[in-house]
Amino acid sequence: MRLSTLIPLAAVLSLSAAATTAASEEELKAGKRVYMTKTCLACHGRGGAKPVLSYPVLAGQNEKYIVDQMEEIRDGKRVGSVDEATGHPYVQGMVDIMHLVTEDDIDHVAAWLSEQPTAPPKPLDPAPDPALLKAGEKAYKQLGCRSCHGADGSKPTNPRYPFISGMNPEYAIRAMTEIRDKERTSGQSKLMWGTIKKAEDEEILAIATWLATIDRSAK
Repeated sequence: MRLSTLIPLAAVLSLSAAATTAASEEELKAGKRVYMTKTCLACHGRGGAKPVLSYPVLAGQNEKYIVDQMEEIRDGKRVGSVDEATGHPYVQGMVDIMHLVTEDDIDHVAAWLSEQPTAPPKPLDPAPDPALLKAGEKAYKQLGCRSCHGADGSKPTNPRYPFISGMNPEYAIRAMTEIRDKERTSGQSKLMWGTIKKAEDEEILAIATWLATIDRSAK
């Protein structure tokens, strides 16, 4: 092939790559716009890294996992336990806004959140007993949690499994308990039944506390 043919071809490929990058940037901008305007910020904090109350950290979470959860909540498949303070399921806040988002919105916000940096975990108050942390790590290993979520919850083995290290302990306790008690049966959660059914409340508390101390932002 002559040089005169290669130069135009290189120009076309360069333009194509630039277009792809620009499209990706536009999707991320669209995702941020959805997050900032559809009340996501109110519960999950700026960039999804510093949630309030017992809501989950979403920054740096697996994109496919976020998509799955949003779709399951939208479709009424994920309900879970009831917040005694309000009398409504903990996911009710999201249920109430899901009619405001499109399928593209879900894809874009999931992509944007997956790109956001995860903040160091908030120090627990009071500081946990070292014995409780040791028990949590032991229970995590004995139950086989690492086969799906990685050695310390920071490296899930499937893009549809969540990162669980650095998570609010209150949220992690609720999620594990809901799945164990089959209040949450949607999506991939059923794959945990054989494992989590063996966990006592004390073990769930210990695992959640140990996971909450792990800094995924440093990995």
